Amino acid sequence: MRNLVTLNDNQLKKKLTKMHALDIANLIKDASPDTRMRFINLMSLSKTSDVFLELPKEIARNYFNLLSESHKKNFLNEFEMDDLKVFISSFDEMSQTYLINLLPIKKQRILQRLMSYDDEAIASIMTTEFITIDSNMTIKEATSFVINNVKDSDYIDSIFVTSNQKLIGFLSLKDLISARPNDKLNDITYLTSKYLTLEDSIYQGFLKFKNYSLSVLPVLDDNLNILGIVTADDMLDEMIDEYEEDIEKMQAIGDYDIVSSASKRAFQRLPWLLVSVVLNLIIALFLSVFETTLEEVIALILFQPMILGMAGNIGTQSISVTILKLNQDELVDKVNLKKHLWKEISIGLLNSITIGLIGILISFAVLSFIKMGHHTPFDLSLTIGISLFGAMFISSLVGVFIPIVLNKFKIDPAIASGPIISTLNDLFALLVYFGLATLMFM
Repeated sequence: MRNLVTLNDNQLKKKLTKMHALDIANLIKDASPDTRMRFINLMSLSKTSDVFLELPKEIARNYFNLLSESHKKNFLNEFEMDDLKVFISSFDEMSQTYLINLLPIKKQRILQRLMSYDDEAIASIMTTEFITIDSNMTIKEATSFVINNVKDSDYIDSIFVTSNQKLIGFLSLKDLISARPNDKLNDITYLTSKYLTLEDSIYQGFLKFKNYSLSVLPVLDDNLNILGIVTADDMLDEMIDEYEEDIEKMQAIGDYDIVSSASKRAFQRLPWLLVSVVLNLIIALFLSVFETTLEEVIALILFQPMILGMAGNIGTQSISVTILKLNQDELVDKVNLKKHLWKEISIGLLNSITIGLIGILISFAVLSFIKMGHHTPFDLSLTIGISLFGAMFISSLVGVFIPIVLNKFKIDPAIASGPIISTLNDLFALLVYFGLATLMFM
């Protein structure tokens, strides 16, 4: 950065022209405001728009707001429609209305339609910048049409062929360029039945890309008219964003932004931690009920971490699998839901029985060498083994049912696997463990 800042404007402009947008974004996101504005003023509009897409949203918004209105108009028109939707959606509703009104009427209508789709629908990530040609065209006519009508932002690796505005197939730009004038368009057109619909979810779109190894898929309406396209790159970016978002929710860290200060990040995570503190205080008060049991059977403390750990582990496994199935829309119908419930309950039962038996053997071996209190090793190990079974099985049931219940109430089930559920698993595990010990020894 120091070497670049010392360059004069002409030298820096030439340097920026050759640099990748991501490298420029990484440089200026940590730079001073004056340096950022200098970089932005020296870049072309197309380069600036690419850089803004790589910048953290907060920085991009702040510096976009510093531009003049005419500069904003030119800047917004440089975006591809799908990127424009992402950029404008990062602003508040009032600002979104203002920015949309800066666009030409045609782009306004397209953008409003794109923004109207549900965030989980595949149509929400499609772009409307692609090329279609009529199946009745000759090779020469098709080539001339593409050359005269293509825009810089258009996707042209695949060109879609229509008849009466209905999709019949596609051809590659390479095949069109290399075709002979006497060749027929039908000879280089690949007929296809693979496409996306407005009803498809993003995950269903991902499966089509994965199963058929395609680089692009059109989005069609009920009349087989092309509304837009989704590329494999767009699909990959969306799946990465979904993965990162799920991880943030599962860890209960709130909306993560790399440029957020330490105090802001701490404030985002603090509420969840405070809830956990309250729940753990409830557990501490709950344990006071078993004070006599703990004083009488001191050996119970030795195996408490094992009970809590195993209950948490099996609960996390059940939660993760159930959330994954929900995100993949595999539990929509009752048949698949019942099948999943019975399968996970069976797995939880088998694992709980197995670990419970192993727990009896391990704890018996340990207590045979370590004398703690006047209770026999067999009685203690039997209590530990049964508690392991009970705590693990209950935790596996919690892991299966809580995400499904939350989903029924339109609450994101990923939240369920955060600190709250971990604490609830601890509560159930301790209730089983010390409750059983009280029944057996008191």
